[in-house]
This record gives sequence, structure tokens and C-alpha cells, in this order.
Amino acid sequence: MLSSKKITINAFSAVIQVVFTALLYFFLYKYLLATIGVQQLGIWSLILSFSSIANLANLGMTSGLVKFVAEYILENDKSKLGKLIFTSVLSMSVLFVSLSLIILLGAKFFLQYVIDEHFLNIALEILPYSLASLCINAIGGVFTSVLEGYQKNYIRNFIYIVSGIIMFGGTVLLTSTYHLKGVAIAQLIQSGFIFFAALVFTVKISPNNQIRYWKWHKQSFKELFNYGYKFQFVSISQLLYEPATKLLLSKYGGLVLLGHYEMATKAVNQFRALLTSANQVVVPVVAEKAKTEDSSFLQSFYIKMNRILLLFNLPLSTFLILATPIISLLWLGSFNFDFIFSMFVLVISTFINIMCGPAYFSSMGEGKLNVLVIVHVSMAIINIILGIILGLYAEGYGIILAWAIALSIGSLVVIVNYNKSLKISFFDIFRKEEAKLLLVSFLIIFLNILSYQFISAERNSLKMILGIFSLFLYLPVIFKNENVRQLISSIKK
Repeated sequence: MLSSKKITINAFSAVIQVVFTALLYFFLYKYLLATIGVQQLGIWSLILSFSSIANLANLGMTSGLVKFVAEYILENDKSKLGKLIFTSVLSMSVLFVSLSLIILLGAKFFLQYVIDEHFLNIALEILPYSLASLCINAIGGVFTSVLEGYQKNYIRNFIYIVSGIIMFGGTVLLTSTYHLKGVAIAQLIQSGFIFFAALVFTVKISPNNQIRYWKWHKQSFKELFNYGYKFQFVSISQLLYEPATKLLLSKYGGLVLLGHYEMATKAVNQFRALLTSANQVVVPVVAEKAKTEDSSFLQSFYIKMNRILLLFNLPLSTFLILATPIISLLWLGSFNFDFIFSMFVLVISTFINIMCGPAYFSSMGEGKLNVLVIVHVSMAIINIILGIILGLYAEGYGIILAWAIALSIGSLVVIVNYNKSLKISFFDIFRKEEAKLLLVSFLIIFLNILSYQFISAERNSLKMILGIFSLFLYLPVIFKNENVRQLISSIKK
């Protein structure tokens, strides 16, 4: 059985990992802007999204691994774990390498239509390194998923922290000589470290995982495939989001806007990961409870997760919106409109997406994937169609809006559907305490709009100071919250 202490440790380690990674990326991208420039940063973003198409080979296996490892641990037959690991590793190796080779052969044909010919050779030069990194990450993802299934997320998070340091150090050492190619080599080294470290810990945490027990098992493949083929539709749709958005952005907005959008995406994704990584620990919990048919636990657990998530999501989202001009100034050296617009739009849509986390991960844990398939496929279609339409009228900014709209609609559908499956309403989840939090958010945003209206542009520093201090209005509501008071009481004991 999973203790609340283990959930707390896993969630806390996830928060530390994400905060550390966010700081690391802040300095990394600032360094890259100064050394290789925003256009080459745009090329790097495009190649990452293009090579990510190789994730089509995933077949949803790593997502299924977390669920099946959690279930196999409860069973008497521990030999199934070694078979599951080897079956996953072999399947992922064959599929990823094969698809990567196909992408490599067709890369020049497709990239010449979306990238300036002056940068085509650079893009083609770094693509093999990017694909190699992706293959190694995919296979290493088997071992990190096993760690999650054992509820050893804190080990996985430690590995990611160290790998981030390796990536940063490698980039600084190699870009002076190899430029953009140096970034690609550093990423490849990072992937290799994650693979070997996760492999060692996977073997060490249980004698049932030792390499001598690794065998191909047809039944394990069938179980993974039967769970994963539905999730593969989810994966395919997710893979279409980033490449489609960035390809359209490159076409309608240019490499400079794409470079600034990439930085905004990286900042917002780290903020998103801060909450979703902590939230993701519910997958093995729900898988375990769903197998024992403990429906009352699932309902109360889901309600509590939503209340706690809103308590963090709303203040942090508000903070990120207010801090965007400061981030732009510190990161880019000026108040860059492309970056600020991208941040504002992405933060609002990501807030909604984060709130669907409990519903999304609970659906995964229970194996209820049909609605996720429908939602993700619909989001991919809406993103492309709306992106083309808005791109014609609003150029690159229209592409960014199209993605935000698709993400928000899909997230809301997941929330509504899961609430319906648990037979609970929106008002069962959120009470007066959450309503007060929402009112405070509106008040803070309103006060900051007034400050920008009535304080002159020459006094931008004063606006930013007032914005940060206005966040203190959250404190009375947060400290009166029931969940916060319970946490403070447990710490005092």
C-alpha cells in the first residue's frame, strides 16, 4: 500500500526537480541567445519538434509500464517484472531506430519547404544527434517508468537534476567550438547519462529486475500493446501539436518569432511541470485502488487533489503573468512583445490544462483511455485547421492563439467527462474557500491593469514592484485554507 509519506516525498522531489530545471534552462537559453542567436535557437526548436515525430514508435508503452509495474508488484509472480522490462526495451529499440532512420532519409525533402535555405545545412547536420538522443531517451524511458511504477519517483527526479547539470556544462564547453552542433552533442551526452543511471537504479531496487531475469515475453507485449494502442492515438496527436504549431509558426511568423515562442514555451512548460509532475504520482495510486475497486477512495482522493491543485495553480499562474515583463527583461534584455504575448496566451491556456491533471492521470490509472483518445485527436485537428485560418489573418500570433484554444477546449472536456464518471459535480469539488481564491485573483489582476493604465511608461519598475507585492493578497486566503492548516499542524507535530 502506498503511504501518504511516499506520495509527499515523490511530489516534493518532483517540485524540486522542476524548479531546478527551470533555473537551469533560464541560464542555458540566456547563454545560447548570447552565443548562437535567436535564429539558430529557432532552428534548434524546429529540429527538436521534427525529430520528435519518432515518438510515434512509442506505442504508448512507457505510459502502460507505470500502470503494469504497479499491478505486478501486488502479484505473487515476480518473474513477470523482468519479462516486462526486457520486452519493453527490445520493442522500443527496434521501433525507434527503424522510424528514426526513415525520418533521417526523408528529412531534406520536408525541411526545405519550412526552413530558409541558408539554415538548411545546419538543420540537417544536427538532426542525427537529435534523433539519437530521442532513441536513447525512449529506451531510458522504460527504466524511468519502472521507477515510477515502484513509486520511486524521487530517484528518477534526482537523475533528471544531475542530467540537467551535465547538459548545461556540456553546452558551455562545446558551443564555443561546435556552435549549434555542440548543443546537440551535449543533449546526446545527457540522454546517455539518463539511460545508464536509470538502468542501474532499476536493477538495484529489486532482485526481480536483475538482467538474468530479462526475457522476451509475448504476453507482456500483448498487455502493453492492448493498453498502449489506445494511448498511441493520444501520443500521435500530442506529437502533432508541437511540430504542427512550430512548422506553421515558422511559415507565418518567421524564425525570430519561433525563437521567442520557444523560450516562452520552455518557461511555461517548466511552470506546468512544477504541478503536473507532482500530480503524476497519482497514476500508480489509482491503478492500485482501481484494481481493489475502492471507488469511495477514488472520489475523495480526486476531490482533494483538485482543491490542492487550484490552491497552487491559481497564485502561481497569476505570479507568472505579472512576472512576464521582468522575465523578458532579464532573459532577453528588453520588453519583447513576441515573448510577452506568447507567455500571456500560454499561461492562461496552461492554467486550464493543469486543472485537468487529476482527471487526466486518474483516467490513465484506471485504464479509461477512450475519452483521452477522442480529446487528443480532436485537439490535433482543431490546432491545425484553426492555425491555418488564424495564421492567414493574424500571422504568427494567430498560430499561438489557435494552439491555446485547442488546448483549453480539450482540457475542459477531460474534466467534465471524468467528473461525470465519478458522479460528482463542479460544486462538489470547489467550495467557498476556492471561490475566495478566485476573487482575490481577479482583484490582483484588476489592480495591476489599473497600475499600467495610470502609471507612466517611464516608471515600469514601480509597476512591476506593485505587481509582485499585490500577490501578498493571497496569503490570508491560503493560510486559512483547510488543507494548508492540516499541513502546518502535521509539521508542528
